[in-house]
Amino acid sequence: MTLDVELWPTSIVVPAGHRLALSVRGRDYEWQKSTGARLSNFKNELRGCGPFLHDDPRDRPAAIFAGRTTLHLSDSYLLLPVIP
Repeated sequence: MTLDVELWPTSIVVPAGHRLALSVRGRDYEWQKSTGARLSNFKNELRGCGPFLHDDPRDRPAAIFAGRTTLHLSDSYLLLPVIP
């Protein structure tokens, strides 16, 4: 079975000789419970995953998203564009 994971575009520049790591999680990354950091045009506090959260019950009803999923990986790859 093939699983495609959506990654939102970003503007990270990785210098030559450095490595890029990817973690696949079933929830948003939270650096801290509260940072006090906000963007003027977003209502959510910045806690590590940007201004977008994925915990609104209208978008993530528990009947569909409250389960547990286990991924067993082999022959995995990450396809990235190289922009000179």
